[in-house]
Amino acid sequence: MRVLHICEYAKGGVATYLNTIFSRDGEQGIDNYMVLSDYKSEHMWNLPQEKVQYYNYRRSVWSLFPAILKINRCIKKLNPDVIYCHSTWAGLLGRFPYLFCRKRIKIIYNAHGWSFNMNIFGWKKHIYASIERILATVTDKIINVSKYEVNSAVNSGLPRNKMAMIYNGISPEKTTVNEKAEMCTDKINLLFVGRFDPQKGVDFLLKIFDEHADELKHIHLWVVGDSVVSDGEGIEKKKLDNITFLGWIPHDKLPAYYEACDAVIMPSRWEAFGLVAIEAMKYGKPIIASKRGALPELVKDDVNGWTFEMDNEYSLLGILSGLDKLSVNIAGRNGEKIFLDRFTDVRMLEKFNDILGVIFGDKKDN
Repeated sequence: MRVLHICEYAKGGVATYLNTIFSRDGEQGIDNYMVLSDYKSEHMWNLPQEKVQYYNYRRSVWSLFPAILKINRCIKKLNPDVIYCHSTWAGLLGRFPYLFCRKRIKIIYNAHGWSFNMNIFGWKKHIYASIERILATVTDKIINVSKYEVNSAVNSGLPRNKMAMIYNGISPEKTTVNEKAEMCTDKINLLFVGRFDPQKGVDFLLKIFDEHADELKHIHLWVVGDSVVSDGEGIEKKKLDNITFLGWIPHDKLPAYYEACDAVIMPSRWEAFGLVAIEAMKYGKPIIASKRGALPELVKDDVNGWTFEMDNEYSLLGILSGLDKLSVNIAGRNGEKIFLDRFTDVRMLEKFNDILGVIFGDKKDN
């Protein structure tokens, strides 16, 4: 079975998701191919080079039609059994032509986070939801990465009968750490990993550490990440004794920081899934997360971490003030067990294969 993955900008969590699928290329009779933009995309893939094609593209009205033509030529040349569109714009580029021509191919779509869930004006939410409802008419299955995403889609008028939910998964194999990250031995080491933009909530986190330094003197915050273009504009990196800004760390170097820290914090304002959470669990670290998006599905209070009300500084402050080495170690061990049970790549790929069976009539939909 040939599966053509269609992407716009493939990087970050989407790139991790794709490389997880590609790591099993050729297994279960599935032959993967990919077409994506040559701009803002990763170029290292778990696929032979001849299976990956790039098209010239910058996100603008003028680039849409040439990109659609390029993608359509790839589809005709490869003649895949399935096209799998990843993220909002790729969903438009890959599915739009089928609104006007006969569809002889199975189409799967994964928004990797619905555009209408972003913190945007209400009229934009309505437009995005309307476009998704139209494109859903030519889609055989819509994969969501969390129950939160399923509910958001159905509440926005997308067809429930086309919905599927597969949690993201990653390999349980831990990267060998040659150079350990040096962190404080006499404090709770708290790790943040992410972009400096409103979604990730780093501004809220830094504000709390700035205004409550005395109450949090038993914690050292380690911040991995930085601004992306102007996304982090207005976020001040204040020089505080209990905060260290590490900048961007290559993904293959992150395990050293997961291993060295005591806990991971995710103060997100919205989150379709939360890949950092399962990376933390993989390395036996608890998560302190906002009660936003899908994060409450991943983090259970006093089990594998703690959740707080976003934008309520005392909700988070209460959790941070009570942290100690014993409680974080217990929660971390619980998290690793949960990861192995629910969030491995094998489990994710098994569920994806089940969906392929459903749309081709080999299996019944649950």
